[in-house]
Amino acid sequence: MALKLFARLRKQREVTACFEVRSEADVQQWLVGRIARAAKIDEVQVDVNRSFAEFGLDSMQLFELAGDMEKFLGRKVPEVVAWDYPTIALLARHLVSPDEGAPVGSMTMAPGEGNW
Repeated sequence: MALKLFARLRKQREVTACFEVRSEADVQQWLVGRIARAAKIDEVQVDVNRSFAEFGLDSMQLFELAGDMEKFLGRKVPEVVAWDYPTIALLARHLVSPDEGAPVGSMTMAPGEGNW
């Protein structure tokens, strides 16, 4: 019980540790850390151009990630953003410059390149 509480508090500090995102690189680095922990791999193994599905993330983990991103960025993030921007690189770019570029999503990607 105490370990679960400690883990929850640690995650809360990590999620809210950054109140001011200054660059796409900041967002990418935060996402790399979150994906590495979720996939139980080292951060150096995280390729920012691989889809979230390739890291074994399921829909519940992606919904949780969207909620964590809201806290990290201090603004609303759509729950399905990871489906529209299915890689760390695409998602970070979108989160920093939301008005640039259309969502990628599985409908506009070539076969075999989608998140699912």
